[in-house]
Parts: sequence; structure tokens; C-alpha cells
Amino acid sequence: MKKQTEKIRIPKIAALIHDFALASSVSLPMELAMAAAQVTGHSLGSRGAVQLLSPDGGPVTTSGGLTINTQSINEAGQLDLLVIAAVWRDPRRVLARHPSLVPFIKKTIKQGAAVAAVGTGSFLLAETGLLNNRPATTHWFWFEEFATRYPKVDLRRDQLIVQSDNLYCAGSVNSISDLLVYLMGKFYNAEVARHVENQFSPEIRRRFKSTLLGSHVLQEHRDEVVLDLQLFMQEKLASPLSMSSIAQQFQLSERTLTRRFQRAVGTSPWQYLLNLRLSEAESLLRTTNLSITEIAAEVGVSDSAHFARQFKKSNRLSPSEYRKAVRGKVFSTI
Repeated sequence: MKKQTEKIRIPKIAALIHDFALASSVSLPMELAMAAAQVTGHSLGSRGAVQLLSPDGGPVTTSGGLTINTQSINEAGQLDLLVIAAVWRDPRRVLARHPSLVPFIKKTIKQGAAVAAVGTGSFLLAETGLLNNRPATTHWFWFEEFATRYPKVDLRRDQLIVQSDNLYCAGSVNSISDLLVYLMGKFYNAEVARHVENQFSPEIRRRFKSTLLGSHVLQEHRDEVVLDLQLFMQEKLASPLSMSSIAQQFQLSERTLTRRFQRAVGTSPWQYLLNLRLSEAESLLRTTNLSITEIAAEVGVSDSAHFARQFKKSNRLSPSEYRKAVRGKVFSTI
């Protein structure tokens, strides 16, 4: 992967904090982003891969007593992703004390950046008005206050991660780690995302699946045929699919299908299918006692040796090594 360093740009990511911020909602995304950049072979400076921003810059002491050196929001520049820290206790205090944050967030979004709000940080995002008539979530304790204050926002009480175009809400600090893994896959590639996920306590985390974002994750492009194809691949994951059979199913030539898929999704249909299979295989390795051969068959790969080679190429661990690394206890066979 280091040979590709010149071709991979580190996304410009910033974390927005203040004196009521929950420090872990900043430090965890920062470390995940730093790990992703280092996987690609980049040598990072002292500030790492994330710019730390606050209303006025300088040292900020968060709610837990941790002092963080920051830059002013006026020094942000053009961003790819802005992470809004969770607010400890009442989020309305931040809105009252730091009114400059809302116009900054609104400007950042209009410049094209993605924004991920952690927990009650979604109050700051909703205050911009850009979540009106869109789905969102927040920390469960503040559901009623959020619904009352922002009646035009479609509050999803049953989801921990919600996406609406380039706006994301994570209901908790644990959820932001899942979301950052997903976003690192978008900014870099699936291999980088899996490596980062495996590095950050996979034995206590459930794998983030794109389905947790509901139907919105498949709406990042407008090619209805490709959308149907993505759903078809998910439904037929265990079947021995081939590109010729898929193309025939959708009444397209392989060349046309590949070109449309690549343009819409950013990867080939075969690589997309392989990523789905590897993701499911990782879940089975963590949660079942199925043999490697059985797992390969479960994800539609008849040749277990080929499956093992592909798995190790992607995860840098063999299936057996991966299972040993992530398993904290013995699971019942299913």
C-alpha cells in the first residue's frame, strides 16, 4: 500500500470542540483518522491528521478537565470532514455561549464538507437549519428536547447512525467510531477502513455495516440500475455469482455494467462484491465456530484456499489469525 502513497490524498479533517465538549468524542475520531493516514504510508506532523478547532483558538479545557490546544475556527480552511464534538450535559449552553459555531458549521457545509455530529453535537448541526426535512438522531436522553426545538427535523429514535447526503449524526461516542471507519472507507478505500477497524478493539466492537445507515447509504448516486445491482449482490451474497450471470440478469453487457457501476460507486462490481463477502466473513469468524471452509461457502466462495488468500490480502491476517485476534470467548456453533 505504501507504493500508492503519492496517489492517495489525506482528507482534511477537523474536530470542533469547546469548553463543554466530551473529550472522547474528539480524541477517538482523531486517532482513527490518524491511523488511516498512516496505513497509506503518510508521515504525519505533530498535529496528526486532524485539525482541532474551537471558537477562539488556544487551549480549551473540556468538560472532563482535559486541556486541548486548538486553532480558531477562522483558521479552518477548506475541509473534507468536520466532526462536531458531543456536549456534556445540556447542549443549549453551547448554543448560548458560543453563537459563532453555528454560522461556521453552516459555511463549512456549504463549502462542500461532510459533517458528523456526535451525540448532542447534533443540536449544533440542527441549529443551522440544514437538517430541516432530513433524518437525524441525537443522544437518547435528549430526544424530547431535540424534537421540541427542531420539529422540522425527522428524528430517528431507533437508529444510532443516520445519514442525509453529506450530513451524519451518531447517537453516541461508540457510534462515531463505527461511522469514522465507514468514512475512512469513503475517503481512502475499503482495505484502509478494515485495517483501521481491526486496529481499534475489534473484539469489543460490532462491525459497522452500511445497512445501519438505512436506505440512505445506497442513495449516494442516482443510477437506479446500479442501486438495484447493489441490493441484488447483498441479497445473493452466498450464491456463486459471476459477472456474466449478473450482466445477463440486468440485461446489460459486462462492459456496460462495469462502466456504469464504476462511475456510480467508484469501484468495480467484482471488487464491491468481494468487499461484501469479506465483511460478512469477518462477522462469521467473530461470532461462530464455523470452519474456514464453511465460512467461505457461506459467502459464496467455493475455493477455501482462494478465500483465505483474498482475506489475508485485505486484512493482513489469515482467517484463522483474525479469529484468534478478535475472539474473546467461545461462541456456539450456528
